[in-house]
Amino acid sequence: MMRIVMRIGAVALLGLMVSACTDMRSLFPSHVASKIVNYSILSTASVMATDKTIPDHIVSYRSGKDCSTVRTEQGRTYCREDEPNPLPVAYCYRSIADVTCYAEPDPARQPGDLVGNL
Repeated sequence: MMRIVMRIGAVALLGLMVSACTDMRSLFPSHVASKIVNYSILSTASVMATDKTIPDHIVSYRSGKDCSTVRTEQGRTYCREDEPNPLPVAYCYRSIADVTCYAEPDPARQPGDLVGNL
């Protein structure tokens, strides 16, 4: 719910900022308007260069993880370290002296020859 409210607020603020009918100085005092514009320019440059917003950099620094809002927009976890690691799939067959494993099943072998399917 909070994300929806924040998105609506961001869209409304963006609409006011790019409106051709008004000026930022009429909405905010000049010193506040210049800081908002500077922050938005820096944040946009940060996302373009690193795929992280300025708050993402702060969270990453504080947590010691690689966190990004862009990752959540892609349907992944906020922090890279929070993603579950996929288990490697291995197809293992007995050879003369050892067990040999492959990433894909060996078409020359029968399915019953598998030692273990990891």
